[in-house]
Amino acid sequence: MSSKALLFSTSVLAVFFLGNATIRSSNPFRFPQRKCVPYKPTRFDITFSHRRQCLQSLKENKNKATSKWNMDTLEEIETRGYNVSTHTILSKDGYYSTMYRISGGLRSPPKRGKRAVLVFHGFASSAKSWIIQPGSRNIAFTLADAGYEVWLANIRGTTPSRNHSHFNADIDYEYWDFGSDQVGTFDLPLMINLMLQETGTDQIYYACHSAGCEVLYAGLVDVPELNNKIKASFLLAPAFIGTGYSPFFMLFPAFLGKPLEHFILNFFRARYIGEPIVLAKVLGLTADNICEWSFMRCGICDNLLFAIFGADPEQLDYNNLPNILKKMQDNSAMRILIHGKQSIEACDFRRYDYGRRKNMIKYGSADSPSFNLSRIAVPTYIFYGEGDNFFTPVDMARLKNAIPVKYLKGFHQVEWHKFNHIDFCMAKDADILVYHKIRGIMNEIEKKVGI
Repeated sequence: MSSKALLFSTSVLAVFFLGNATIRSSNPFRFPQRKCVPYKPTRFDITFSHRRQCLQSLKENKNKATSKWNMDTLEEIETRGYNVSTHTILSKDGYYSTMYRISGGLRSPPKRGKRAVLVFHGFASSAKSWIIQPGSRNIAFTLADAGYEVWLANIRGTTPSRNHSHFNADIDYEYWDFGSDQVGTFDLPLMINLMLQETGTDQIYYACHSAGCEVLYAGLVDVPELNNKIKASFLLAPAFIGTGYSPFFMLFPAFLGKPLEHFILNFFRARYIGEPIVLAKVLGLTADNICEWSFMRCGICDNLLFAIFGADPEQLDYNNLPNILKKMQDNSAMRILIHGKQSIEACDFRRYDYGRRKNMIKYGSADSPSFNLSRIAVPTYIFYGEGDNFFTPVDMARLKNAIPVKYLKGFHQVEWHKFNHIDFCMAKDADILVYHKIRGIMNEIEKKVGI
């Protein structure tokens, strides 16, 4: 997590820490009421119940090698025994996006004709979020070992995908003027076509987390031919509507749609900064370095995650926490965040709202239209957590009802009641609770087609 991102999040948390640990629906700050009623009251899920176990675990594992934490993503994948290469696409609006192709490993050597899986990360994250787990427990390695090619996407603006034909990501505000819908309609078709060409197959699988699923919605709705190129999709805590009750959502009415929004957008150059700034790196003040210290890791760093995403100490690997913080953050466009706020306010998954005047030009109506998810024609499997305070079981039920019955093939609540939004990437048992189920479904589908 970058210094600015950490400051941004903790500042919001500090504001709402004044008072009780739970913020009731009385709307004490007089912010506009949400049309989507929160699934539960907003609360800060802080716990010190596992501090002793955390300290004991760190003591027992103090000599454990952590060299991989300092490697770049490609180097780490290779070190862990997998063949990896980079592939880049150029969109018609000038963005270069890089994918990491894991073509095989010791258990399943590379060969042409393997079915490929495109794995898409969530907001303010990148491909590295899929290799957090030790050993082969990540979804990327689980599927690679099972005989699939795994392609890890890096959305526009992330560290591996910052180039543009004429904009500079560091200084040009215009570079960051994109949302998940542009990625879905401009980038996703190119990514899929490249994968099909390189593997010599006719269809791929698609797995996504959070906002990475919005990319899929946009692609399938606006580029209908993509429906024929995806064999099945697996949506993990997919972004949809907004009955979430995370304290993070409380910042939306605090500045979005207000004069403060323009100040923040200009200050951050419309960019959510996930990379550590140079000074923080030099001084060793990045979140992952600070959380190397046991007194910070056990009680401060863990509770920062719990406060935002909900407490699930049983599934948090305290030994791996600095690595988690390092890999879960990357750059993204503030516009994606603003679009999320709009969905919450409207209680509807709509296209980006540019304002009445621009909406008339772009959409032919004063209000932005809803995405018509009835156009989705891909077998879909939804996985969600009861403890997810971003996209709740109510949101998932609405998504289930929005997808044509013919194509809704699975609706799975993870079998652990505290499973939260980021547990899909970092939980100790994510492989057993989620990834193995996905692998099993894919293997069954492949058996039916005789491959």
